[in-house]
Amino acid sequence: MRLSIGAGPRRIEGFARLDIDPACEPDILADIRKPLDLPDESVECLFCEEVISQLTPAECLGFLRECRRVLQPEGVMRVLTPDLARFCRAYLEQPDWLVEIWRRHVALPLLCDTAAEVLNAGLRGVGPFVYDRATLGLLAGRAGLVVHESAFNRSLHPAMCGIDLRPPEQTLTMYLELTRG
Repeated sequence: MRLSIGAGPRRIEGFARLDIDPACEPDILADIRKPLDLPDESVECLFCEEVISQLTPAECLGFLRECRRVLQPEGVMRVLTPDLARFCRAYLEQPDWLVEIWRRHVALPLLCDTAAEVLNAGLRGVGPFVYDRATLGLLAGRAGLVVHESAFNRSLHPAMCGIDLRPPEQTLTMYLELTRG
């Protein structure tokens, strides 16, 4: 099984969709803060785009442990999530780009059109926790997963090559892959 977690209405060929929202008509209706109703080692690859930030660190640790449990021994978990370090660097070094990305891809109105407003609104709007590599790496390690750096549309698993939504010049995403340790 190949599984897209937190997929919303997006469909990726060859992937079952797991989501908490019944309105998205997922293949599997589930809350990732709870144990997944999937057999051990039943999933070949997991794709998680923009979903980890919806979890606190404690919830993320539990979720990653579940992912390790259901992931096949040679399986791969692809995690795309906002990168706190990149967000902060963009605020300090590329404030005009940060505002432009907000206008183009988020499209929620800004009162002042400043990078400070984007940083504040973005951190509050993304979810309860915006991760950096170090924090996500520590949680993954505690869950028994090994972190691999990745890049846009590149993956250790052929089924996950070419399925990312936006390239790095249009987003603040970090690209990571996790395997069983």
